[in-house]
Amino acid sequence: MTRHIALAPIFYCLLVFVPGTVAAQFKAATVDTGSGLSAGGAGGLASPQARPASTATSTGVDAVVSYSAESIDSRKAEGVIYLLGRAQVQYKDVTIKAGRITIKWNENLLIAEGVPDTVLADSVTATDSLQSKLKDYPVFSDGNETMVGERMEYNFKSEKGRIVRGRTEFQKGYYFGDAVKRVDPTVFNVANGAYSTCDREDPHFHFRGKKMKVMVDDKVVAKPIVFYLGKIPLAIFPFAMFSAQEDGRQSGIILPQFGTSPVEGRYLRNLGYYWATNDYMDMRFTLDFFEKTGILFRSHVNYALRYKFSGSVSGSFTRKNFETRSERRWNLRMQHSQTIDANTNLSVNASFQSNNNFFREFSNNRDQRLNRQIVSNATLTRRWGEGRNNISVNLSQTRDIESGSKNTVLPQIRYTRNRGAIIPVREDKSGRTRPVPKWFNLIQYNYSGFLTNSVRSDTTDRPDDIDRRVQHDIALSYTNPNKLFGWLSWGQSFTYDEDWFDRRNEDFRFETDSTSTIISDENKGFFARRLFNYSTNASTNIYGTFSPNVFGITALRHRMSPSISFSYRPDFSAPRWGYYETLFNADSVAVRRDRFSGTPAGRSMSMNYSVNNLFQMKVGNGEKEKKIDLFNLNFSGGYNFAADSLRMSKLSSSFRASPRRNLSVSMNMRHSFYRFNRTLLREVDSFILPRLTSLRFDARWSLGGKQTTSSASQPRDSGLPAGPLGDVGARAGGDYASDFDPESAFSALSIPWRASLSFSYNITRSNPLNTFKSAYVDLRNVELQLTRNWRLGYRMRYDLERTEIVDQRLSFYRDLHCWEARFDWNVSGIGKGYYFIVNIKASHLRQVKVERRGGTSSVFSPF
Repeated sequence: MTRHIALAPIFYCLLVFVPGTVAAQFKAATVDTGSGLSAGGAGGLASPQARPASTATSTGVDAVVSYSAESIDSRKAEGVIYLLGRAQVQYKDVTIKAGRITIKWNENLLIAEGVPDTVLADSVTATDSLQSKLKDYPVFSDGNETMVGERMEYNFKSEKGRIVRGRTEFQKGYYFGDAVKRVDPTVFNVANGAYSTCDREDPHFHFRGKKMKVMVDDKVVAKPIVFYLGKIPLAIFPFAMFSAQEDGRQSGIILPQFGTSPVEGRYLRNLGYYWATNDYMDMRFTLDFFEKTGILFRSHVNYALRYKFSGSVSGSFTRKNFETRSERRWNLRMQHSQTIDANTNLSVNASFQSNNNFFREFSNNRDQRLNRQIVSNATLTRRWGEGRNNISVNLSQTRDIESGSKNTVLPQIRYTRNRGAIIPVREDKSGRTRPVPKWFNLIQYNYSGFLTNSVRSDTTDRPDDIDRRVQHDIALSYTNPNKLFGWLSWGQSFTYDEDWFDRRNEDFRFETDSTSTIISDENKGFFARRLFNYSTNASTNIYGTFSPNVFGITALRHRMSPSISFSYRPDFSAPRWGYYETLFNADSVAVRRDRFSGTPAGRSMSMNYSVNNLFQMKVGNGEKEKKIDLFNLNFSGGYNFAADSLRMSKLSSSFRASPRRNLSVSMNMRHSFYRFNRTLLREVDSFILPRLTSLRFDARWSLGGKQTTSSASQPRDSGLPAGPLGDVGARAGGDYASDFDPESAFSALSIPWRASLSFSYNITRSNPLNTFKSAYVDLRNVELQLTRNWRLGYRMRYDLERTEIVDQRLSFYRDLHCWEARFDWNVSGIGKGYYFIVNIKASHLRQVKVERRGGTSSVFSPF
């Protein structure tokens, strides 16, 4: 989840150079100044190899402090110890290192400082001696974090400390300040504190606060806050209050973007606030303000309770006033997923919007602009009986944005019973032998039933299409585990389907004698429809091998899998079933109409066949042996004995090969065995050699370099750190923002280059007089690391039939150390226009950005 304004952890590590627990440790520390060091009196120096001293005294510090240095000057009369050269003081987990450390026992004060760089001092004149720099700066460490400053002071008794010009790294950021004063174990005052994610000594940007108060693991209050680009101040806030928690989500202001548009004037976009309400909820609110037209308000709320439920509510509202029209638009989305118990789940998804073109007019996201359906549904599912029984209840509505039609289901209840034996095998209670199933134990059944109440409606004056029914499906199957003749697998099944309706259509008739429009009456009541079918199938495998032993190929294998099946279904449109009515038109031609909906018409007694072929190759021997699937070649077709004519179905052929992991080729064809009559414009019962009716060929080639670890190509932080809400909390505002923001052209910054080239060709000629052809070349996911900091992205679709580019996008990415820039140019196709953005690279500061967009994809300015 994005940490907005990125001030949440700012200065935290800087201020907390001694955590509360460490402060208590120092308060209890003491050292006996008469430790027996070799120097003895005032000004005496110990040997560089002197061992640390650690005994207790009554100076007010009542625990052990260990110290060491190259030179130790113990002045017992003054109660002072000077540690010079690689000086170190240690107390439990706390360690302070510096070029010089002074301990004033009478004042309970520790002072750590750097020492002059003598090499530099000797190289300058006496008048330049003030230019010498320090080395061996004080370093504070508590085992977790490390902080560096020019000077550190700490009073053991008052538990107050001060750091002068401190700097440290903490939570992917760098913190520094002029002075830090500890006024309480968990409260610090800071003067001129600053924060940046830039690792340079003079950062490219930073946030600075003149006065700050830090409450450890709670919050930071600062005034004022100034944003600097280099040394140039760009923005100022009178005050800020934000969280100082080390982990989890961070509340804060979302920095806006500024710009101008010829249509809408100056604008302020994405001004808002992110609120981490508690461990179970967070909220995001943003506002876009346009000088000439109005506002766009967006919000997103996430909530979650681990192992129980999770969800989100998002929406937007716009009020815009153009010269010729005034617009009030809105949308609302809700998602909820709940685990009621180990076997019961609830899922809810709801979408609403004010008009058909909301996302097309206000979003730059390609997927959202192309989506022309609004779908809402709620589903409750439950399992029991070791998962063999399942029931679900669904409520849904699907609205077509283009046509205005909608389908509402209130409700649909479905129950399924997974396959099981009608007469199970009786288990041997002793468990010593496994019972052999009888033939009747091999008869399996499965059941499914559902109740549905659906209403289809459109924008015309036609009455709604209502479907209310209860359906029962019972399938019986028998499969012999023993192969017939030792090589033939055989099975059969019988399916029974019974539907109950609360209405049916009756009394079909022509509206008038001179029209072909058929009308009917709706009769309400209880009606049943019973359907059934029978099928049987047989299959086997045939193998052929060949051992060429050339070019490292030790064997070639061909596996052929032929199968044949037979199915029978009676003609349910016959009068004896009562599911159809027959009427005659003015030419005395019989016309049949279904009293229900979806009743199969015509007798079917068909045989279907298929032959699947797999060609394989084996290379190497022993541990180096490797099996490779070369290609698949499959054929299938059928013959309907009950048809009056055209009994042979089309022959389907498919070829699929993947000679390499990054290369795939496929082809699908259909052939007809009947001649096409150009006068009747249909196929006639005249058998010919197979005639091609459709063909589709696809080839895809993907390439890419090896992953690198260079700084310029390192993958960025996703910007969605996991927090107490888990994945849901991490996406606060993320998924919702993607509905409006353009998709990124770069997805693999750690790969130096990648590309995907595909070719597709399609021909349809069921009617040879009206042949349809299409051919496209797609160059997608092209990314190229031009230099250490420049990356190029490209996408293109070329129509070979029309000889023109129908979609094209060119993108550039520039690594700017702690910043990054991206330029996307949609040259043609959906969302034609451009988008330019420069932003801080750190995920929690990515909202600090400058962007510009235009073209037909933008609501802000056209080309």
